Amino acid sequence: MACHETTVVWDLGNVLIPWDRTLALAAAVGDPVEARHLSATVFTMELNALVDAASDRRALLDEIERVSPGSSWIVEAYLDHFEVSLGAVIESSAALVEELTDNDIRCVGLSNFSALTYRDVAKRYPVLARLDGVLISGEVGITKPDPRIYRLCEQRFGLDPERLVFIDDSPANVEAASALGWDAVLFTDPSLLREQLLERSLPLAAGENGRRGH
Repeated sequence: MACHETTVVWDLGNVLIPWDRTLALAAAVGDPVEARHLSATVFTMELNALVDAASDRRALLDEIERVSPGSSWIVEAYLDHFEVSLGAVIESSAALVEELTDNDIRCVGLSNFSALTYRDVAKRYPVLARLDGVLISGEVGITKPDPRIYRLCEQRFGLDPERLVFIDDSPANVEAASALGWDAVLFTDPSLLREQLLERSLPLAAGENGRRGH
């Protein structure tokens, strides 16, 4: 795989940007313990998948009521407090993006992210400007690991499955990408990711800290 022909496809949440929905829920209800209970019993990851596919707030809340009667209030509260769910950029991951793009490696984003919550994210995280576009699930109404969103990503960015590296923190998303012929890497920490990208002959500095020293 020639380096200059390789595109690196980045998931965003918990790869570049820390995300924890319980923080938004805690801001909404004022009690971290209750927020954890709600995330386990009401606002589950299954419900969150509906949020990630959404671009219309009213339609989303109606759908939440249909599949989980009485639950739309907590989703509405989550949307109102969403910005609290995001932490400071993961510096060592951002350093990888910057180092790759400085070396003319194209990077793009593919993320499960509601169109309702993504609007101000690019302004908050300047590293996203390094990406040659981001395909978010809420834009197309399809979430990973549905194979269709990977194919849409290929079409959107003109990707060759044999000339890309995909990075995601979800085993299910990585498995789905692998099944489509993508070189998919399960993200656990930036230091290991640097090693995994170096193994693929991408132009990065060797060593745990890279060029930033984070």
